[in-house]
Amino acid sequence: MDIVGKTLGNRYTILEEISGGGMATVYKAKCSVLNRIVAIKILKPEFANDEEFVRRFRREAQAAASLSHPNIVGIYDVGEEDGLYYIVMEYVEGITLKEYIKQNFPIPIADVLEMGIQICDALECAHKNKIIHRDIKSQNIMITNDGRIKVTDFGIARAADGATITNSNNMFGSVQYFSPEQAKSDIVDERSDIYSLGVVLYEAFTGQLPFTGQTPVAIALKHIQEKPPLISQFIPGFPYELERIVQKCLAKSPDDRYQSAKMLRDDLIRALTNENIINFVSAPNVENTMVIDNLKDTLTTAANSGHKSDVSKPKKSRNILKGIGIALALVILFGIFSYAGTFLAKKYLEVQEVTVPSVVGMTEEEAIAEIEKQKLEAKVVDRVFDKAPAGQVISQDPEGGQKVKVNRPPIELVVSKGPKATTVPNVIGLSEEKGLEALKSKGLEARIILENSTEPEGTIIDQNPKEGFTLSEGESVDLTISVGPETITMPNLIGKTLDAAKALLKENDIAVGSVSEKHDQTPANTVIDQNPKAGASVSPGASVTLVVSSGPVEKKQIVVGPILLPSDVEETTVKIVVSDELGENRTAYLKKHKAEESPLNITIEGAGQMNIEVWLDDILYYKGTK
Repeated sequence: MDIVGKTLGNRYTILEEISGGGMATVYKAKCSVLNRIVAIKILKPEFANDEEFVRRFRREAQAAASLSHPNIVGIYDVGEEDGLYYIVMEYVEGITLKEYIKQNFPIPIADVLEMGIQICDALECAHKNKIIHRDIKSQNIMITNDGRIKVTDFGIARAADGATITNSNNMFGSVQYFSPEQAKSDIVDERSDIYSLGVVLYEAFTGQLPFTGQTPVAIALKHIQEKPPLISQFIPGFPYELERIVQKCLAKSPDDRYQSAKMLRDDLIRALTNENIINFVSAPNVENTMVIDNLKDTLTTAANSGHKSDVSKPKKSRNILKGIGIALALVILFGIFSYAGTFLAKKYLEVQEVTVPSVVGMTEEEAIAEIEKQKLEAKVVDRVFDKAPAGQVISQDPEGGQKVKVNRPPIELVVSKGPKATTVPNVIGLSEEKGLEALKSKGLEARIILENSTEPEGTIIDQNPKEGFTLSEGESVDLTISVGPETITMPNLIGKTLDAAKALLKENDIAVGSVSEKHDQTPANTVIDQNPKAGASVSPGASVTLVVSSGPVEKKQIVVGPILLPSDVEETTVKIVVSDELGENRTAYLKKHKAEESPLNITIEGAGQMNIEVWLDDILYYKGTK
């Protein structure tokens, strides 16, 4: 399905496809209202056609939209258009943790711990808001270009909770990170996310998953029944403290795991401050050195060879050979001392190279301490207003991951002074476009809530916080926008009994207006007319006027006459018009008569009270009731 170029919600223009997953496809889009790039996740048709899935999807996505945390991909909007169900999210420039592991393995232990701490921060925020992710995996963890972790896909995993391991091919990537209770389709809580994070840490440390198999069911059974291999089996000497942390996350029983993301985070922070753990390397580099013993063996061999020659040569020859041996020994000794000098110079004079740590997102104190661990210096070169909390590092130069000499100038840091304070303006009564402009001028963003209202469509009917409230720039104001009054489709009542029609109207919140009767061929008390007509859109509480049948009419015949025709006209047109229960202003008689036929007595048919008009050549002759 090619939707590039399509505009959703009258504001999000699809620019390009970014990626496709099991349940949705992600597109890059531009929001014309706020003039920013966003990511839009659109449900695949097989899920969009499942009403129960869509219901859960919308509910959970709206709940996840309430989360606001620097390590969580923000959700801006949820909508549906032309059968496309979508979530509008923060656009993150970077790669997934899965891709990062493939490209950079082995990853330094400190970097893995930093990632784990940030993921714990995200989960702690979600769990405090009673939201369980249910699909923590390296594919759902983004690493931004400045090294910050962003956890995505909150909400959609809960919506997909109805899919089982056996009935969905889309679950294969997720089942590798399933907790045992998920694999058994048991009730899950926050500790299920802890297990999945343990799988992610295992993968980041080892480059592989703890359990693999040919089918999702095979992998799920391993999560339920088997213990994961120890990391130390793959990495000899792997720190016991880290092994214990990962194994505790991967405990089969939730009661044996960390009971909260904060408890896991605290242990990861303690590990990060342990120099023995941070300095561990699985395969230390060994400098190539010259084996002096080999040179000694060479000298010994040369000396022995010279000694044998002395026995078999005359004295003069012995002197010549002795001189050559001394010269050779001097050359070799010179080589030895030259190499040793070079080796010592390299060892004691060469400047050490280290990797610059990524400190963006840390507090100023944490960042400086982290940089100094690498024997580097740090310097704060600027403090600016920013969305990040006051005291948090928002940029560094050079960036993390680069190799530098330890005697280089200080690492330059830019630190946030926190968001600039601003006052919320009054936008109630404005159009959506003007309200967003007013917020933007104050440095504020908006979260849109749609609601039925008697106000014109597109009008802002409420805001939270109210006018005058102080916020930080970059924070959001909830705007409730009218989508017009709620409407109900008028049902078809014709042919129903009056009681059945009233019951149907009550069910649809429509009142019964006036009810009149009229003779009709249908049975008595049957609705024969309604206003508004069936299919019309009405507001809740609107009323409808009904006409019901009083049963078939009883016809009668009457004689109209005598009618005297003018004698001075050879021929006269006689017309009798009747209004009665058979109809209004109906022509009951129309015929031409000669003067000699006068007077006329004409028999006509009617029902009930008959209002009669007799016309002679379009001149009213008689008007009366019978």
